[in-house]
Amino acid sequence: MKGMKWLEEIRLRTQPRREKEVTDVLLEMAESVHENKDLESVLVYFHQDQPGGFSLILGWDTASVPARGSDMAMLILDGLKPLGLIDHTVMIEKGKIEKRGNQTKQFLQG
Repeated sequence: MKGMKWLEEIRLRTQPRREKEVTDVLLEMAESVHENKDLESVLVYFHQDQPGGFSLILGWDTASVPARGSDMAMLILDGLKPLGLIDHTVMIEKGKIEKRGNQTKQFLQG
């Protein structure tokens, strides 16, 4: 049973000269994990004005939220450590605003 929407953000800071390498690694990881049935989205972002800053964001919909995050994220973290891991954060969705045309709907969790 699904119902808990949550995300994990894995942030990296690496040397600007390694940006292409890190981008390629993150995109490969995103491609390899996107088939997981509970995973709703995989996003790769880079920092706008600080070269070498990246985020990999995993969006989940599961019955519960693991306290330390997903097993998948733990594997990804191990693989990314040599590239300059900064942080891993687990966030649970508390509310959502949806826009449809000129109408806005608000949804709150628990």
